Amino acid sequence: MTSQAPIVPVIGGGPAGMSCALWLHNYELRPIIIERDAVLGGMARSSPYPNEWLLGRPDETARENTRAFERHLHQVSSEIWLGARPRQLRRERDGRFRLDLMFCGASPSSFSAAQSLSAATIVIATGTRFHGEQWLDHFDNARRMAERGRVHVGAAWAGEPDADFGSHVAVLGGGDNAFDVARMLVEKGVRVTIVMRTQAPRAQPLLVERLRKHPSSGMARILRQRTVRAVEDCDPKVCLQLDDGDRIEADHVILLFGYRPNSEEPWMADLGLEQDRRGFIVVNGNMETSSPGVFAVGDVVNPNHPCIATAIASGAMAAREIAKRLVWRI
Repeated sequence: MTSQAPIVPVIGGGPAGMSCALWLHNYELRPIIIERDAVLGGMARSSPYPNEWLLGRPDETARENTRAFERHLHQVSSEIWLGARPRQLRRERDGRFRLDLMFCGASPSSFSAAQSLSAATIVIATGTRFHGEQWLDHFDNARRMAERGRVHVGAAWAGEPDADFGSHVAVLGGGDNAFDVARMLVEKGVRVTIVMRTQAPRAQPLLVERLRKHPSSGMARILRQRTVRAVEDCDPKVCLQLDDGDRIEADHVILLFGYRPNSEEPWMADLGLEQDRRGFIVVNGNMETSSPGVFAVGDVVNPNHPCIATAIASGAMAAREIAKRLVWRI
């Protein structure tokens, strides 16, 4: 790569963004990873769970996977801007993109510098976040209980080796994470109650059967077609009042409502990117969005099976198409 190589900003430093940057580098372009946090890895960085699905990296957690990816980028001297947040992304009259950035200062709410980049193509790799923040604000006491470490948004806490689970955990949700986390907790001797709004689980049948067939029968209870009506502080317990009058006392409550795409950022507004009904960015087979020259990779585009493997693949696909246009001129 030379100093004259075309710049390609990659907004987001999770597995998809890191993969795209590596492939762009190998194609002799100049990728710049724009990551708002102080470290790379995205949501995968917070996952303490073993990743049994990534070929060639057995016995590693998703967190360890991202550290290995980061080491690879440093080995090739990839350009990484940490603490950088987009302010605006717009297409200029010549068809190129102007990306205006702010850099975090001493605190997350302060900014110490500004920078602009001009590029022919942009890659969005902003990923997803856990549903559940709105739920906390819907109920009295819920956010206070979250601050006390009794209500948890997302699956990460339940996989930490030093977590104090207590004897009973309530899991709200009926998808893959809900059943997989419940199964792991039961294997640790923790009684689990799953509360889900639907009659049938949304989880893969394999994950449902793993919980049902676990030898510790009676440790897991599934309440169907139930919703929470109130959250009470029963110090040190959390008490959930359900819509049918039932009451659950638990040491911890885990909110596992799935994921939301990080596609609502104000800096994306000028692009007018097509999204599906859930807000995921729509792309074609080359990972290009409805705005020519703007690519989106990873979980923000709602892959059929969101995971590290598909994220890495989507980053490679976008990089190859970009190289065709900027390097090979095809």
